[in-house]
Amino acid sequence: MKVYHPLAGRLIATLLAFPLAAFFIFVGWNKTFAALEELRQYGAWTIWLPEALGRAVGLSEILCAVLLLGAVSVRTQVVARTGAMLLILNQLIAALFHAAHGEIGALPQNAILSLALIGVIGLTGISWKKITSKWEKSEW
Repeated sequence: MKVYHPLAGRLIATLLAFPLAAFFIFVGWNKTFAALEELRQYGAWTIWLPEALGRAVGLSEILCAVLLLGAVSVRTQVVARTGAMLLILNQLIAALFHAAHGEIGALPQNAILSLALIGVIGLTGISWKKITSKWEKSEW
């Protein structure tokens, strides 16, 4: 039975977290600063919110994206998990808004982003030492 090294899990989490962070910084920046007409043109779900709330959502995406970068270190993995959980909530709300307004084409993106964020949570939340110890004692 193969036992994975803790560094491998952290590396995979980081490889997931960094592109996700870049994506959420990009879309968050647009939601925060782009003209509403541009947001409407590109299908941002925040156009259905009051403008100030939509801008706040964009800012929260940027902040959560920065939290995702915590996946790089054991000491800050809880920060990355928190950012990922908040962004999953963001994606669930986005999916509800897209579905309610007939923007079904946006739902696969929400699902893929959520799955990748779940991957970050899983890979940063595992106690690799405990799993390794358990597997070493196992009679597989």
